[in-house]
Amino acid sequence: KAVVSTQSTGHYCITNNLSVTVTKMTEHETSIVDFLADISMTDEQFEEDKSLEEWLVKLELPEIQTMLEMNGWDHVEFIRGVIGKEDLTSMGITNDKVKRKFLSSVEEDLISFQHGSVPGTVEEWLTSIHLNKYLNTFISCRMGSVSRVLEIWEIELTSILRIEPIGHRKRIMRSIRDLRTLQSSYDEAEKKRRKSKSTKTQESPEPKWLHKKEDMMRGVDYPVRYFGSAKLTGPESTKQSAQICEQQQAKIKNTQKTPEFRLRISSSGVQMIDKQTQRPTCSYHIEDISFVSRDKGNLLVFSFISTDRKLNLKMCHVFKAHTRNQAYEACATIAQSFEVAFQLKKEGQTINGNGSNP
Repeated sequence: KAVVSTQSTGHYCITNNLSVTVTKMTEHETSIVDFLADISMTDEQFEEDKSLEEWLVKLELPEIQTMLEMNGWDHVEFIRGVIGKEDLTSMGITNDKVKRKFLSSVEEDLISFQHGSVPGTVEEWLTSIHLNKYLNTFISCRMGSVSRVLEIWEIELTSILRIEPIGHRKRIMRSIRDLRTLQSSYDEAEKKRRKSKSTKTQESPEPKWLHKKEDMMRGVDYPVRYFGSAKLTGPESTKQSAQICEQQQAKIKNTQKTPEFRLRISSSGVQMIDKQTQRPTCSYHIEDISFVSRDKGNLLVFSFISTDRKLNLKMCHVFKAHTRNQAYEACATIAQSFEVAFQLKKEGQTINGNGSNP
């Protein structure tokens, strides 16, 4: 099911798996409505890069695995942004060198868990944070509804629920804070929806984009790791893009470091700016970008397809964002760049920038 469809003269088409196809920028046949709200970021689609044991072995700190697990730090997905130096000390890790090495790697190697939506049941919520063993405890303590969970105070975790491991308690509170923010956003959106419904006019709603037009003309930056590019061997498609994402991830799996860039996305196109030199290494003109999508297997990974007109080649470029939200926003921003570029063309403004592919 397409969120937005166009005629043969339309300039893009967006489908429900966050893929954007651009044909030619002529007449604008239709608009994108509630584009961002239709993009799914389910926790089930997310794959952990590694287990706790694998990560600690790579870090050459396997001796602290038992201490971490005994204190509730048993999933790498729930460590970054939750654990602190004082937690390591309290569980008996007193070597300052070990603590610095561990905490530094937490920031560099791990990602923070984030909810994509508010779960419908307590069981669904506890399963999403790998703490389903506490389900009966929550129910017996009359905390069997999501609405009650969102009202939990930290002291209740020990005084009522009797949850001992500090890592589990901190994981629960971090999750609850995220869900409160999501619920607040939902409530605000529902208020606006009801208000809009009561004052509905015949005018078509405007698309809800992430950035102002002026910001898109200047460019918006996203920090990424570059996983490489590959030549397309057939017609561009979501399936082929996904295959290339898998191939590039497999190639760099055993690589210690991957190049870091700032991806500057604007109405002119996309630039890759080297993190160390702060200079553009290559750029892709907006009219040469024809497809953008996220990897369903790993929501941190996304890609876009560009055309090299001189060599008559189509290349798929693969990147990994630092967080799933950044990957989502980068894809949505590229989609918005098409819209802004089309608006500028309708206004008679020139789209600056010359693509320079690697």
